[in-house]
Amino acid sequence: MMIGVPDVESSAVDEKTICVLIESSCRSTSRIAVADGATLYAQGEPANALFLILDGFVKTSHICEDGTEITMELLKYGKIAGEFSQRVLVNDLRAAMEVNPRLAILIAEHLAESKRWVQRRVLRAMTQSVERRVIETLVELAGTFGARCPHGFSLEIRFTQQDLADFVGASRQVVSSILSDLRRRGLLDYTRDMICINDSALSLLARPPDTSPGAVSSI
Repeated sequence: MMIGVPDVESSAVDEKTICVLIESSCRSTSRIAVADGATLYAQGEPANALFLILDGFVKTSHICEDGTEITMELLKYGKIAGEFSQRVLVNDLRAAMEVNPRLAILIAEHLAESKRWVQRRVLRAMTQSVERRVIETLVELAGTFGARCPHGFSLEIRFTQQDLADFVGASRQVVSSILSDLRRRGLLDYTRDMICINDSALSLLARPPDTSPGAVSSI
């Protein structure tokens, strides 16, 4: 049997509670400051410790055989990954989850939220044009990571065109052409490492999420 999963958002995971519970339940927890651009994990290294973000952003990426770096995900406050973070040993966190059902539930909700985010990206890549994927991704990133823009737009995102191309599964040249068209229409502007958008106007172009029940079929 194949079951289609509807794209329905649940209530937001309580990131602050996760931070407090981990800090109070895990003896190995320590707070560390990580320099901008520093590496928490190198690709292929064992993850003996986890990091809970308290401030700043963390980017996960994959290094291809030809040396190309592909941006996979952006993580913010309350997300588990690895600028300022809590470090906790994996075994310590596992033990805390065994004796604290609330912490285990919150971690499970966090993982489910991450899975839904990945599912949305896959669905976009399979069903939407590149332009639609760019627009919806910019609106989503602005809502999650956007800061007030001092350049005449509503929000700005610290993101390169290559990062955006990685996110939507398209070439940088195609994404650059789409951004140029949106800039001509007054919906955004950009520099080498920043995209400033009019999120209200751009949201009007973004397709609303499909909340209809997923299909159920037998095979």
